[in-house]
Order: sequence, then C-alpha cells, then structure tokens
Amino acid sequence: MPFKGFESTRIEVGGQVSSLFVIHATPLMRIGIASALRAFAGLRGATVIHGGELGDMAVSLRQAQRGDIILCDVATWSALEKDTTGLHERVREQRVAICLVACTDDSAHRLLQLRGVSGVVSAECEASEVELAVSEIAEGRSYFKSDNRPMPATGISRLSSRQVEILELMTRGLLNKQIAWELGVTEGTVKSHVSAILEKLGCDRRTQAIAAFLQSLGVGASQLHSLHS
Repeated sequence: MPFKGFESTRIEVGGQVSSLFVIHATPLMRIGIASALRAFAGLRGATVIHGGELGDMAVSLRQAQRGDIILCDVATWSALEKDTTGLHERVREQRVAICLVACTDDSAHRLLQLRGVSGVVSAECEASEVELAVSEIAEGRSYFKSDNRPMPATGISRLSSRQVEILELMTRGLLNKQIAWELGVTEGTVKSHVSAILEKLGCDRRTQAIAAFLQSLGVGASQLHSLHS
C-alpha cells in the first residue's frame, strides 16, 4: 500500500512521550504531520500512529498513557468530547495531551485551555512549529502561539473571565442550574451572565453562542452541522 511506511514510525521527543497520535480527516495533512515529526533528529523515540477519524484510532487510543500526545482536527476533538464509550474518560484519566490542528481565533485560547486542550498549531504553520509545539507540550507546557496577522475582533474577546468560564460550561451542555452548582453561585447570577454572553456575541440562543465559539476555531458554517450531529 502507498505510504504504508508512515503508519508507524520512530521519532525522538523530549519528556516521557511514548506515542503520538495524529488524527485528521485530510489524508495528506495527517501524513504530512507524521512525516514532519519524523524529520527532526532532535525528537527521541516515540511511535507515531495516524488515522482519519476517531473511530479508526479508538483501539490504539485506549492504550494511550500519561505523556502521550494527540494532534487532531476540530472534528476529532469534538467527537472525543461527546464520546460515551469510555474513550474520553480514559484519555482524561491518563492525562493524554491534546493539540488541535486548527486556524484559531486568539480569543478562543482561554476557552480551549479550560476545555483541557494543551495547544494549537495552524494548518499553515511550518513543520518546525509542529516540532516546537510537541516539545513544549511534552515538557508539560501549553502551546498557544499568537498569530501576528490581523484578525477581526470577535465577541468572545469581549467576555469577562467569569463569562468565559460560563460559556465553557455551556459548551459542555450544562444547564444554568448545573453551572451554578459547578461555580458555587446562584442560578440567577448564571442567568445574568448568560444573557450578557448572548448580547456580547450577538446571539439569541445558547446554541448560537456555542457555534460562535466553534467558529472562532476556524470551523466554517458547513462543518458546524456535522460537529453537532
């Protein structure tokens, strides 16, 4: 089979990483990431495994250990967040780091960190940046590089720290009562914050606010339906 040699390769990486999982819907993208990681002699001894969908990688991911890193697209991350088979719990318990391959809005980084994401690399970045991100994450640091290109301001950048927390809990599907319990505040306080969030984002409904967050990750309108289905 073409590219068979890319399916499991040995590279070198700092820290205690034993496996790197590359999951991306675009075949050349995931092959390119895997080969980019393999290209750097400074990375030490980790196995690179890649696939196109979360389901393709489920068996391998169940063997993941603390210190391993998943590099994936937003669709894979969203599918993992919604997983009900125990895979998400396994990844979280083992503290497997997640690095998104996405064109993100800088204002989304606080939300991503609250959601447990360790870093983001752009699909347009140089191969050396992928190496740097993996090395930083392997050492226990996060990797959220600010993009120097001009980007349109979004409503998310106008949210207060408390409102960011509440939006993050909203994206998990929590209701106001559950958010109030989680944060130790009254339900009325949460309702006030939710109203302010919707106003700042120019939204009428909670689902629109969640969609605004996903769009800040570079997810286009055509992809939102598949992420929510």
